[in-house]
Amino acid sequence: MPSVPCLLCGKQLDRRTDKNGKHYLICNPCGMQLFIRRQQGMENLSSLIKTLRGRDLPFRKHAQMLFQIQAILCEIRGIKEELKSLDDIFDLFSKDKDKQRTRKLLRTRIDRLFLQLERIAHS
Repeated sequence: MPSVPCLLCGKQLDRRTDKNGKHYLICNPCGMQLFIRRQQGMENLSSLIKTLRGRDLPFRKHAQMLFQIQAILCEIRGIKEELKSLDDIFDLFSKDKDKQRTRKLLRTRIDRLFLQLERIAHS
């Protein structure tokens, strides 16, 4: 059964029903919860899920692309933090060749990750 993608991460939300029969959605990775408490909202959710049944494949493709983008951005953030930690290290030998080489390789990796993002954007 198709479900609704998370607004924050794009993963599929788990659809649940509380003890009063009202629907709510949970994203386990994010911890986000969406509560639908009014009749109109419950009807809108049912209508949305019926509409998504015919469009399940395009949503999966979109979610997969979103996951790729998020993974690339996460890696870029991690590399930038690593570069910052290299800069923060007190170093008596500021011309350390290993440190310079490491910085150059990390910057090259960031450039390649941005190229991947451009390819995704153009596809």
